[in-house]
Amino acid sequence: MNDPLDTSQNTPEPTSEKAEKQPSRARKTTWGLVLAWATILISIVLWSSKTTLMDIFGKTGEISESVSEPDSIPDGLLVSIQEEVIGQIAFSLYSLTGDPTSVLQAAPIESIGPAGEVAYAILLGSISGPEKGLESLSKIADSQDPIVELLVPAATSALQAAADGTPVDASTAALLEERLGWFGRLASNLPDAAAMKEMEASSRSSMTILIALLLVFVLGGLIGFVVGFVLLIFSLLGRLPSRIHPVGPHGIYAETFAIWMLVFFVMQVSMGLLLPEDAPTLAWSTGLFFLSLVALAWPVVRGVSFSQMRQDIGLHWGGGLREFPFGILNWMIALPLLLIGAILTFGLSTMMEFLTGQAPTPSHPAQQAAVGAEPWTIVQLYVLACIAAPIVEETMFRGVLLTHLRGAMRRWSTSIAIVFSAVISSVIFAAIHPQGLIFIPPLAGLAIGFCVGRELRGSLVAPMVAHGFSNALVMTINVVMFAG
Repeated sequence: MNDPLDTSQNTPEPTSEKAEKQPSRARKTTWGLVLAWATILISIVLWSSKTTLMDIFGKTGEISESVSEPDSIPDGLLVSIQEEVIGQIAFSLYSLTGDPTSVLQAAPIESIGPAGEVAYAILLGSISGPEKGLESLSKIADSQDPIVELLVPAATSALQAAADGTPVDASTAALLEERLGWFGRLASNLPDAAAMKEMEASSRSSMTILIALLLVFVLGGLIGFVVGFVLLIFSLLGRLPSRIHPVGPHGIYAETFAIWMLVFFVMQVSMGLLLPEDAPTLAWSTGLFFLSLVALAWPVVRGVSFSQMRQDIGLHWGGGLREFPFGILNWMIALPLLLIGAILTFGLSTMMEFLTGQAPTPSHPAQQAAVGAEPWTIVQLYVLACIAAPIVEETMFRGVLLTHLRGAMRRWSTSIAIVFSAVISSVIFAAIHPQGLIFIPPLAGLAIGFCVGRELRGSLVAPMVAHGFSNALVMTINVVMFAG
């Protein structure tokens, strides 16, 4: 029996000829298309600068004092999450192998500045003995840097306490944990053998889980490479037709996507500025994700029936339950493209480090929220990252935007249209994410992989599953490293 929700079975597929017979809509989209793309480009700039604007104006709308005092010590942590990860991996390797040279894996931490040098000295003291850590601290103790003057005495006190077998002073421990996070907790626990055994056991468990997840990525990437290569051959031989049928009045979908970008940006900024500090931010973010889909009402306002709009953008069940295993396979196909993007980003990062002396590091609010998160917060993070974001982002990028681009290029060679549509939509997708412009290539590579799923299946279910599964694995890595 046919699935009644599978509109690919019971809804006629629109042909380009039928699309061209809708002049009342097609004629009205010319200026709408120009305005839509102007709005999209403006929105991309706004999205990419959102974090900076929020940092400058804060929740009160007043310019932050930290911007006007560049010489002062910044508030909060003085090391990034990425540096904490490097330190935890080195400590975990030592916990697993007992090899003190594992500390060398964290040597790049020293290059970030005074806070990194202190953090590395603490890590060195935990692996090679407090005396080695104290020796490392003595090399930077004479610096006039305010961060050195703040942290070195506290770190020296903690390492000396470990050498003497006495507890770390409570105020010293509080300062180190506030400023150096995981490294500070490590320093505070050094004199306590039971606490250190607990940290080592936790590190071994975390490393085991991370190795298992890494194997999942490696195995998935190998399968994806083979399957992707076979699909490419079949496509070049003309034996793998696309299931996206380009529509004539494509400008309506450009307008819809532009409305969504602008509305969602306004919602996100308003939430950041207006919600009180103790508001359930994750719940609000999830709600706003789904609320932003109100933009899908625009095609109906412009004269496209709701059922036709769903068919056009792939918002249907496709092959039903079969779409879910196709979604996992879609994720595998996307992994080699992610790797290519990561290699490009590594090259760009190396170039920037050579030119500026500082390598950029990615950052994401979900990663920040995972630090020390409680179980309920972790549940909300999974719902936001693995359900809300995939449903909404796939609907708008691989659904609405890709439909517009494929329609706009419907008179081109199909192969060229598929490639250009995938690249354009994927670069826009990556550009509005908060990791930073230099990290666009890996995100865009992943998104291109999701476009492959949409082209092959017609339905958005497989890309949604691929997107959700990818986010679930990344979120699990963040939870393992930072939660608790």
